[in-house]
Amino acid sequence: MMASLFVYEKKRLREDMAQEQVEDLNKLARVCEDTMIVFDEPALLKYARSLVELSAPKLLYAGFIYPVDQSGVSWVWRHNNNRIVYMDPLSADVQAVMGAHEMNRRTLWMDGEKIVELFRPVGKYGYVRLGYSQRVVDQIFRQTIAKSIQRFSVVGLISIAFGLVLANFFSAAMSRPILKLKEAADAIAHGKKGVHVVAVGRDELGQLSGTFNHMSDELAKLDRLKDDFMSHVTHELRSPLTSIIATAELMSEMSKVNNDAKLRRSVDRLIFGSERLNRLVDNILDLTRLEAGKMPFDIRPVDFRTVLTEMADFFEPRAMEKGLTVRAVVPSEFPLVLADAERIRQVLSNLIYNAIKFTNKGGVTLRLHNRNGMATVEVQDTGVGIAASNLKTVFEKFECLKQTSDRVEKPVPGSGLGLNIVLNSIKAQNGKIWVESELDKGSSFIFQLPFAPAEKSAVTASAPSGTVAVAVPPTTPVPAFSAARSQRV
Repeated sequence: MMASLFVYEKKRLREDMAQEQVEDLNKLARVCEDTMIVFDEPALLKYARSLVELSAPKLLYAGFIYPVDQSGVSWVWRHNNNRIVYMDPLSADVQAVMGAHEMNRRTLWMDGEKIVELFRPVGKYGYVRLGYSQRVVDQIFRQTIAKSIQRFSVVGLISIAFGLVLANFFSAAMSRPILKLKEAADAIAHGKKGVHVVAVGRDELGQLSGTFNHMSDELAKLDRLKDDFMSHVTHELRSPLTSIIATAELMSEMSKVNNDAKLRRSVDRLIFGSERLNRLVDNILDLTRLEAGKMPFDIRPVDFRTVLTEMADFFEPRAMEKGLTVRAVVPSEFPLVLADAERIRQVLSNLIYNAIKFTNKGGVTLRLHNRNGMATVEVQDTGVGIAASNLKTVFEKFECLKQTSDRVEKPVPGSGLGLNIVLNSIKAQNGKIWVESELDKGSSFIFQLPFAPAEKSAVTASAPSGTVAVAVPPTTPVPAFSAARSQRV
């Protein structure tokens, strides 16, 4: 488009310059006619002089030729010597002009310079002529074209910039609803329910937004139905499970069972399976309540030193069965932490149980310290570790990490719900949790919770100064809740 405009501008400029030359010649002809009527040749000469001076340097001369039947005198006013010059009426140059019956244009050379001359008859009075320098005319043409190119460039740049702004505006207007849909889809993929997008307009994007909202509502409805079903089923299972566990424990105390190895093994299997199913029921109920926001939390200042030493002592027998150690490394003084003590015991129970489960030798260490103004708990083991590709999915529901389990000497199956319960529980207590792991070097599950306000955080030191490795009976008995919450992944 710009090239077409440039070609058009060149053509228009040449036409304008030619038209200007014709108009100058016609003006000279009118003045000639007016002055000759009254025989005022000096006035004609004066006009020719002023015309040359005003139009110099492109106009080199302006002249007049009398008819042959009058005198045939020919003169021109030249710019280069600023005086009148009389021409030979018999010269070929003058004769060519006198033979014209209308306006003509020709090219000739004068004093080594190329000239474009225009001439025409003026009734019975004679002939007028104008001579333009081709060099100056071309120079003016090039300068004007250069300015036109500059002007077109500026206009072109402005047009491009404006076009880009418009394109960006329309692109953003088109892509914004799509990005909103993508964000909403990502939110649903990460477990958020009932996500909606604003349906703007009635075009295809508006219809797509409406369809997406309907899909989101249906998914949320199905999820509620699933939660209700799972809650109902687990509640229905709890009563018969309690009876089965009680009956199996009663049978294990019978002398007949204790005296029969085969029968004793069957009862032990029954107890193990019942307890595992009971833990699964508890996991499902807890997860359902957490996702529905119906899990009660009693947030108050908690002494985490006591909680960690309790949990280390509680899991020591289980660790000793595999030849492992469990210890709590806590400072002698530590501020109180805002948390639900029982839910934290449940969290630690899950993490310690998994640490023991995936550790073949060495042990598990519970650490408590202040990091970036947050109470930080680390459950560190010397186990088989987790592959880097699984670190992002380790907290998802039903993530059992089969590759990790395959490297354990005595693998124990799990439900894959424990860590998801841990994640939701810590988030509900205004905390955060993550895992750091390396294959064959162990894993560290780390969670942080806020401290209690300063006026509630004074804790009296009860251990020697410095860091203490605790492996003694806790000062407070571990609630039965903790024993029932040794969850599996």
